[in-house]
Amino acid sequence: MNCRNDIVTAPNPRQAVSYSAYFLNVLTGRKAAAEARLLATPEGWAAFVRVRRRVPSHFRQVRVRRASFPNAVTAEVVAMVENGAAHHAMTFTFAATQHGWRLSHCELLDQSQSRHRL
Repeated sequence: MNCRNDIVTAPNPRQAVSYSAYFLNVLTGRKAAAEARLLATPEGWAAFVRVRRRVPSHFRQVRVRRASFPNAVTAEVVAMVENGAAHHAMTFTFAATQHGWRLSHCELLDQSQSRHRL
């Protein structure tokens, strides 16, 4: 029997959703940001820091709304964040690595953008 050791399996999709929840808890102040850095690529961490700077205060409520997996090595998660009366959508993009999913990009969506294309 031949066993191949060169096959790399994609990490469990639930791990990407769990990591996005962790990043959301950093925004609410429930989790430490220092540990979240280990779950991101350098580019992903820079994007997350930019989002944190755009947030005037901590969010009160956060929730994951939807996750999709366009291919075996990419996970896209959409979350909703609430700060009082303001509601925003946030996206997380994770890339599969040998260490599991790592945040490669995130963005807090601007409500001033049109919902409909002309």
